Amino acid sequence: MPAFSELPLQQAVFQTLSNDATLSGMVSGVYDFVPQAVSYPYVTLGEAAAHDWSTGTLAGVDYLLAFHVYSRSGGRTEALNIMARLYVLLHQASLAVSGQSLIALRFAGSRIQLQPDGATYQGVIQFHALVESGS
Repeated sequence: MPAFSELPLQQAVFQTLSNDATLSGMVSGVYDFVPQAVSYPYVTLGEAAAHDWSTGTLAGVDYLLAFHVYSRSGGRTEALNIMARLYVLLHQASLAVSGQSLIALRFAGSRIQLQPDGATYQGVIQFHALVESGS
């Protein structure tokens, strides 16, 4: 595996979300790939972007991670509550990232909108993760 790969960070985040009893009680699951006929509401791992964050002495990457929340509860409230739980779990969290050191994990922004089907709300919440090579 290259010195920097998003995979260890994704695994640490996925484990944190999947192991939280409160979040598990709010959603049918947290998915990287959504199975067919999944029940609402649910969370997916969304887009990710990586940018060099190296210094003269340390190799580092700044990741922007997105999480999507899908709800059909008849309003925004359910999706917003799930997004709030994601914030609690991830903002300033200390996660063990295999082969890397997580320096900071911070909320970067969010949005929510009604989808064209008129029944599904999609919320997106983003976090910046600053990671250095080595543990």
